[in-house]
Amino acid sequence: MNEATPDAAGPTTRERLLQAAIDIAARQGQGAVTYRAVAAEVGVTHGLVRFYFGTRQAMLSEAFEMAARKDAREAGLLTESLDDLGADLVRTITEHGERQVLQYEYLLSAVRGTAPLEHVVALYDFYADQVGQTLRNVRIDDPDGSLAALVFAALDGLVLQHAVYGDPERTERTLARLRDILRPLEADPE
Repeated sequence: MNEATPDAAGPTTRERLLQAAIDIAARQGQGAVTYRAVAAEVGVTHGLVRFYFGTRQAMLSEAFEMAARKDAREAGLLTESLDDLGADLVRTITEHGERQVLQYEYLLSAVRGTAPLEHVVALYDFYADQVGQTLRNVRIDDPDGSLAALVFAALDGLVLQHAVYGDPERTERTLARLRDILRPLEADPE
């Protein structure tokens, strides 16, 4: 079996290693994500971790990307209706807060110049593109993408606030208010 393709039994070794990196970063910070720590978490040798990723930075970058793409897919940023925009955001960030911790810590590292900023830019563009497609799906005019960027910024800030407050009801109310603000911008179907 190809290690890059998960089977019905579960995640690949690479995915298990990346999830371990995410979990360690959430509990102890990115500095604690080492070959040995990841290996111990998964129950493999540190040489196997090195084999899969080559460098610690490559492992962190891949873990960041995996966390971000899972969040984007699970949160419901790409939808066909405003009512569904972010429909699973609160569940995703409540159940998988470790992924947000890694993403924000990685973002800060990239801004400080200790991680590749282009990975953060690419993933932020990915998130904004998903929001932009949703706006197009609901016929909200956004020719320059600035509204999609604004909505994504609001969602990004809401995720950070959820990490601080830890209050799903507050987050849901705020998300509902964002949808209400967008609703008058929808064009009538013709």
